[in-house]
Amino acid sequence: MKEFLKKSWKYLLVLPIIAIAVVVVILTLPKGESTPLSVTAKDVVLEIGDSESIDYDVNIKQAVVSFDVEDETKANVDTSEKKIVGLSEGATTLTVTAKYGNETSVVTVSVTVLEADAEPTNPTFPEGNDPSENVPDIPAVTNDDIKVIIDNNEVDEITLSVGGNVTIKLESEDVDYKLKAGSEIEIVKLPTNMFMLTATETGIFTLNITTENFQRTIDVVVS
Repeated sequence: MKEFLKKSWKYLLVLPIIAIAVVVVILTLPKGESTPLSVTAKDVVLEIGDSESIDYDVNIKQAVVSFDVEDETKANVDTSEKKIVGLSEGATTLTVTAKYGNETSVVTVSVTVLEADAEPTNPTFPEGNDPSENVPDIPAVTNDDIKVIIDNNEVDEITLSVGGNVTIKLESEDVDYKLKAGSEIEIVKLPTNMFMLTATETGIFTLNITTENFQRTIDVVVS
């Protein structure tokens, strides 16, 4: 027994030192903070027959992400490629769902499918050949003659942020609308008298809306 104690005393002295070192390491390790799961995505505009990669971002890369189109007659999702395919003209929504552990984050964006080779509302024409320059002067009219609708509400001013977009619907006795703005506002024609506006600069700009019988201007405030 004495012989055993003589041989093992050195090890008994080392054990407390090891234990203290382990405790110190544990206490000095950085304490992780739980980050809530979050997923974001951008609206989609594409033509019939075209496919676009779904532009989304999730803050936890290990999350499982799935996609669901509300109206599958308008568009569907290629899950292996993470692309959305335009099937028929119209609008629907895309729901992007991220799951990680017990957490779930969901975002819904709009999907607009245009006719193939649809002409933009503000194409570039050779100098002197812009057909909008030949539109006859029509006296400005009251707001009741051309209504500007956003999310089912009539507005007298359009507001959006740089790089953001807003979809407006126009209502009047006429149905053929022509929109014109400076280069700061990009205009894309959508179905059913609807247009999507995208801003590239900050400021206050004028949007001209013209039909066969009416004309209206409305401010676009970009922040």
